[in-house]
Amino acid sequence: MNEKIIKAPVTYEDWIDLGRVIIPCDTKQAVVEKWSDPDFKITKEEWRIEHATKQIGLRLDQYIDFDIDNPVVKRFTSDHIKSCGAIFGRRNNPSSHYLWSGTSDYKKFALPKELENYYKDYGHGATLCEIRHGANKYTLVPETKYHTTNEVVKWVKYDGIDEYPGNLKVDLGKIALAAALCITYAGSGQRDDYCTAMAGVLLKHTEWNVDDIDDFVYKIAVAAKDEEAEKRKRKGTTHKKANRKFGMPKLAEIIGCSTKTIATIFSWIGIQEATSEEAKQSIGQIIEYGSNRYYVKINAVVQGEAVEKTIIVDGPTLRNKKLFYDAVISKASVWIPEMKAADFEEIMRRKYEAREKSDKYVEEAEENLKFVKHFKNYISIEKAYTNKKELAYFGLPHYNIKRKYLEFNLDKFEDYLHKQRINLDRVDLAMKCQDILKAEKKHGKYGTKSCVFWRICDQEVDTEDLIIEGQYKEVTDETT
Repeated sequence: MNEKIIKAPVTYEDWIDLGRVIIPCDTKQAVVEKWSDPDFKITKEEWRIEHATKQIGLRLDQYIDFDIDNPVVKRFTSDHIKSCGAIFGRRNNPSSHYLWSGTSDYKKFALPKELENYYKDYGHGATLCEIRHGANKYTLVPETKYHTTNEVVKWVKYDGIDEYPGNLKVDLGKIALAAALCITYAGSGQRDDYCTAMAGVLLKHTEWNVDDIDDFVYKIAVAAKDEEAEKRKRKGTTHKKANRKFGMPKLAEIIGCSTKTIATIFSWIGIQEATSEEAKQSIGQIIEYGSNRYYVKINAVVQGEAVEKTIIVDGPTLRNKKLFYDAVISKASVWIPEMKAADFEEIMRRKYEAREKSDKYVEEAEENLKFVKHFKNYISIEKAYTNKKELAYFGLPHYNIKRKYLEFNLDKFEDYLHKQRINLDRVDLAMKCQDILKAEKKHGKYGTKSCVFWRICDQEVDTEDLIIEGQYKEVTDETT
């Protein structure tokens, strides 16, 4: 569509003649109802009689309005907008509206909350610019008085209202990103790393060629009034040759924000889930070194340099996203980008399934061996008697030297564990005796005395832990 007319539209008659829906407004607010309805229409006569002094709002159902709120955005419009025949604004904000015919999704480009220190002094705060379109939106057109200053909105350029010759969302996204990176531009001493990191993100996450990246970074440096902008001209080229690992984490470090915030502004040019991808790369190999203990390799960037750290965590920490990220901070003292919960679950599952067992695996740390140790301590304390009477009447351990089996009373062993502050449910204790000690529950009699006990076959007992039938040791009072 190309709406070329002899003169630029400036009156309600002009817009109505173009077949466009216009809305009477006062202080930018519509003064009529149902203005977004498909059949809404006001005739010239109605305008003349009822709305002659009102502001003219052009409904954007057939137009796209690129609305610029932050002045920094204007530094990049000529770099990325291919063409526009209809540009307007007011004295204090000229060339703030670019108008095309066609359709587009609404998009608001606003700096994340983390960057408030960078945008707090701008009149529109976090908002940089908007792509506005739809029957539920309108914009005040030229020759309309701006309500707060009485400035009159004026055409800066009018050669007709054309369709955009390219991908409008992509090109406007580049403008918004360039403005954001200009606003957050690094201070002296960090500018080279800042530009290198910019180039690194674009090399890694886009299909841009190095010339386009060089140009993009250089123009941001110029717009940011970098005195050494000429030195930033070849950042895409040199970064690729050097294969340096500068990227989102480095930008986040310099700006003073999270990698998620950096990923948000780069999403304006179509980079999706960059944070997630970098987060996945930050978690390396999992190595099992003991029962419920794991080494996890962490890949991070510290002061622009890639480093590898190792943390030690337990199983529950591997399964819990918050606990894991807290462990990285507290144990490795590095920052890694956070990933989505589903991505965390998936990568940890894969890493865990592919885990290796350390050649320095600490078997002493295994719970099974701890249980065996407690049992041996119990025998060492209570001793094992060769006379079965001690087991039947007193619940003390019994050892058959000839057949090499050890018998014990489960109640007595449980009492010992309680004294050690080890409290197991009875069923769990019985299962551990079966599975770990390889003990079997037995029923028998000693004389007329019923006896329930557990037996471990092929068991060796140290001599010092045995009380052989007939042994006697006299205890003397050495104080007399």
